Amino acid sequence: MDIFYYVLIMLATILISNVVNRFIPFVSIPLIQIGLGVLVAFLPLAFELKLNPELFLVLFIAPLLFNDGKRTDRQALWNLRASILALALGLVFVTVLVIGYFVNWMIPTIPLAAAFALAAALAPTDAVAVGSLSGRIDLPKKITHLLEGEALMNDASGLVAFQFAIAAMVTGVFSIWSASVSFVIIAVGGIICGLVLTFIKFKFLKWIRGLGMEDVTLHMLIQILTPFVIYLVAEELHVSGILAVVAAGIMHAFEKRKMDPMTVKLNVVSQGTWSVIIFVLNGLVFIILGTQLPDIIQVVWQNSGVSNWQVIFYVLLITFSLITIRFLWIHLGWLIPHMLKRDDTSKLNLRATVLTSLSGVRGAVTLASALSIPFVLGDGTPFPQRSLIICIASGVILCSLIIATAILPMLARKDETTTDSPRAEKALRVSVCRKVIEELNKEVTTENKLATEVVVEDYRGRMRGILKEDMDLSKQRKVAKAQQELRLQILKWERENTDLLASRGETSHQTASRYKKYIDAMEKALARKTKTRSGTTSLMFKRLTRQILHPKQWQEAKARFNEMKQNPEQSQKMMEEIRELREKNVALITDRLKSMLDDSNQAVIWPLIDENKRLLDQMRRDIGSAKSRARFEKNKKEVQLQAIQIERDVLQELFEQGKISRDLVRDMRQNLNLYETYYFGSEELA
Repeated sequence: MDIFYYVLIMLATILISNVVNRFIPFVSIPLIQIGLGVLVAFLPLAFELKLNPELFLVLFIAPLLFNDGKRTDRQALWNLRASILALALGLVFVTVLVIGYFVNWMIPTIPLAAAFALAAALAPTDAVAVGSLSGRIDLPKKITHLLEGEALMNDASGLVAFQFAIAAMVTGVFSIWSASVSFVIIAVGGIICGLVLTFIKFKFLKWIRGLGMEDVTLHMLIQILTPFVIYLVAEELHVSGILAVVAAGIMHAFEKRKMDPMTVKLNVVSQGTWSVIIFVLNGLVFIILGTQLPDIIQVVWQNSGVSNWQVIFYVLLITFSLITIRFLWIHLGWLIPHMLKRDDTSKLNLRATVLTSLSGVRGAVTLASALSIPFVLGDGTPFPQRSLIICIASGVILCSLIIATAILPMLARKDETTTDSPRAEKALRVSVCRKVIEELNKEVTTENKLATEVVVEDYRGRMRGILKEDMDLSKQRKVAKAQQELRLQILKWERENTDLLASRGETSHQTASRYKKYIDAMEKALARKTKTRSGTTSLMFKRLTRQILHPKQWQEAKARFNEMKQNPEQSQKMMEEIRELREKNVALITDRLKSMLDDSNQAVIWPLIDENKRLLDQMRRDIGSAKSRARFEKNKKEVQLQAIQIERDVLQELFEQGKISRDLVRDMRQNLNLYETYYFGSEELA
């Protein structure tokens, strides 16, 4: 029960960290979670967590890196491949050499091999920490993709360098040639292992689907097990498990799936499940880091043989050295190609270099590496300054997170969206609607296509309403007048096309005649434009007079109505002919309106195009039976619920990133609650 209570406390701590972050969004969640982890360590609990580095890597790092690889931007990863490899390989080895010699010179009690081990543990940036920062700070897209790609790749190079440094320290033997060959075998072998196992998984899934096993729960379980199985198999083969899961994740990103209802349902379940898993694992990584800090600091504070102020000085100096090396490497990496091409070097973006340098935060992999340092050497003597090395590594993790949290938002501020002005607020509201439309379009299936189009059109209508607020009254009147004239022109097109189709025999003359009467009525309505009460009374009086003076016309009309009622098949045939004719006219109108589009008339024409599209969709839906219409309404409500949840998630994400004020997000949530009441409140009242 002690372990169960401990797990519950850790999960509750994750929840508390997110609640705290709502009130202090300027502090990153990893720092809050580390602080709460320190508090958990001081609780009088019967269970004490002893971190096993190997278990930590497979339980936390493997699924997190697999998910990052699966979500990575494939095109951006390929476009930045040279820069990513330069950071993931070149910068890691340069860091190991420079920091290793620097630590050995600064702290002579740490042997050179142990100093190299510390440098190798500090060399890789952390994908989890980078992801948490990029989610809160609006970094340029190129820098974000570069950091994510680097964090995916450099764990393997850093861990391999760390393992060789520890082996050299424990055994006293080291060969640069042997280390280089082993690194290539471990890295390439890990990638190949990940790709082969993923290929086998795809074949296995195809086989079980061929057996009719379409259960989403089963497929989801296989997806969750994938990173753990791939990591363990790769480690058993003595190749890089980290690179294996990264390669597997990227291969999943390249997977081309056939869009069918089962696949779409699996995607929805997968996104929800993985979001919960990643949310919990991300939180646990930093909380566990916090729980380890008190013991690490206590040992060094009391028994390291080095003064406490010296330890703080070492941590700050090594952190500054890591940032400086990273800055010089990145700046030279961008400067030298420009000089060779004789380009203007003044165009180099120094701010981007500083952003990339400060974003290289350290995290879970650094801590796991440091804690895996053995207690004794090969001859049985204690590992020199093990506690001090672990303490320095932990201090650098904290410093890199604090510096990134404090400085990066100020440097990235000009890229963020502010909502101080009404225009910026409207732009943000429009961007929220666009994001909802993008997410809904990703989940379109043959079953919910029509329903999705209707809901998407609702959001487009909201966008038009927001944009229309920017127009002054005179401009609105001009747009309304232009639309009025264009509607009359549209009716002329319909009349001409109806006559053309009747002359070709594509529709009957009776259907064309009835449809032209509808056009006449629409023209009269547009000519009047607005119906006053007196106008409506006058119209009713005219109809009553006509009925009294010409009773035969009304009797004939009544006879036709009774005939249609007695012969529903003929009536249905007539309605289908009219519907087909109207569909052809609407398609013609849409094509002509699109051909007229230019920059000067979009506010006039686009609403009419959308109006015709809605009309066409409505007619196609009406063709179906009552059962199919009921199915459509059910699908529409499901899509509306999905859209509302997406909108809530977007608002929460914007608030956490500091792009939207608390007052505005509260107002937008209230409006969203009103939309939800409008969509679904009538059902509850019924």
